[in-house]
Amino acid sequence: MVRVITSLLLISLPSFAGDNTFTITTKGTGTTITAKQIGNGNASHILCGANSSGSFPGTTYTAHTCGSASLETTIDGNSNVTRMYTVWSNNIGNNFTITIDGDDNFAWLDQDEDDNISTITQTGNDNHAEQLGSGDNNEYSITQTGNNKYAKIFTFSNNSDFTINQYGTGQHNTYIYSYDNADNNSATVTQYGTGNKDADIFFYNDADNTTVNLTQYGAGAHTANMKFYTDDYNLNVTQSGTTNQSYAATFNCTSNCTKTITITQQ
Repeated sequence: MVRVITSLLLISLPSFAGDNTFTITTKGTGTTITAKQIGNGNASHILCGANSSGSFPGTTYTAHTCGSASLETTIDGNSNVTRMYTVWSNNIGNNFTITIDGDDNFAWLDQDEDDNISTITQTGNDNHAEQLGSGDNNEYSITQTGNNKYAKIFTFSNNSDFTINQYGTGQHNTYIYSYDNADNNSATVTQYGTGNKDADIFFYNDADNTTVNLTQYGAGAHTANMKFYTDDYNLNVTQSGTTNQSYAATFNCTSNCTKTITITQQ
C-alpha cells in the first residue's frame, strides 16, 4: 500500500519591520506553501522532501517524495537570503518561485528529478542566485535586474531549458555547468549594459544536442569562456559595443558530431 501525504500550508508573515526568519520542512504530494517577508533580517528556507527522521540541510536529511508542490517565497527588502530545497529523489512536477525586491539578496533553488519549474527573480542590490538540479524536462530561470548580480545554474538534467537574464549597470556574471551525459539541453543567457558582464558555460562529455544562445551587450568589457565536450551542438554568441570584447572556446568533438557555431562581435 502506498500512502500519499497531501499537505496545504499558507504562510503570510506580517508586513512590518522585524528580524524575520522561517524554516519549513515538509514532504508528500500536493503541498502548497506561500510565504511573504517584508523588512529587516529576513532569511526563509523551505525543505520539501524530508521524512520524519530528517532535519534541515547542512546537518542530515533523508530523501522522501515531494511531488506536485507549489512553493513560493516573496521578500520585499533588507538582508534577505532564502533557500528552497527538495531532497534528491522522487521530486516530480513541482513549481518553485522566489521573488525578492531589494537589498543584500542571495537565493538558492534546488530542484531534483523531473518536470519541475523553478524561477528566481531579484530586482536590486547585491544579488547572487544559483539553481542546481537534476532529472529531466525541467525549466530553470533566473532574472536579476540591478546591482552586483552573478547567477549560476549547475545541472545534471536532460531535455531541460536554462535561462539567465541579468540587466542593469555592470557587474553581471553567469555560470552554467551541464554535467556528463546531459542530453538535449538548451541554454539562453542575456546580460546587458553597462560594461563588465562575463559568462562561463561548460557542457561536458557525451552531452548530445546542446543549444547555447549567449548575448552580452552595452558599453564594453564583455568576455565569454566556453567549453564543449559534446557530440552535437549549436552555438550562437553575440557580444556587442562599445569595444573590450573577448571570446575563448574549447570544442572537443572532432568526428561523428555536428557543430554549428556563430560568433558576432562588433
